[in-house]
Amino acid sequence: MKIPLLSLVTFSLTCFHLVAADVPSKTSPRFKARVVCFNGKLDSGSSCASTCFQPDGTLHTKGSMTCGFPGKLSEIEWSFMERRGTNDVYRFTRRFPSDTAAAGTTSKTVEFSNGRVVVFEDKVQVVVIEPPKR
Repeated sequence: MKIPLLSLVTFSLTCFHLVAADVPSKTSPRFKARVVCFNGKLDSGSSCASTCFQPDGTLHTKGSMTCGFPGKLSEIEWSFMERRGTNDVYRFTRRFPSDTAAAGTTSKTVEFSNGRVVVFEDKVQVVVIEPPKR
């Protein structure tokens, strides 16, 4: 039985695609996460939060949020950088107070491994990346 070469190549590429799709990408996060900006102290009742995944489980590699009060407003951006060992590495940038002429920008790289990490903390706000609430 002769198999046309084109059919063999198509079958091989299809199998490669199916196998490759099952292997997790090192260019995507491995953990579901949420970013929370607490106004005031850690775990205060006033906060903003953003999840880094869809309801179907699809993980996002970047996000942003604005949180705070007039004169104390933060613009926060984050992006997944890489996997390092068992951790997901994220780069965060915070512009504060973003609604004033005196706004400054701070960046920080953190490693996240499914436990709370404080990214930024001052007398006005605390920003964390943490596992999602159940």
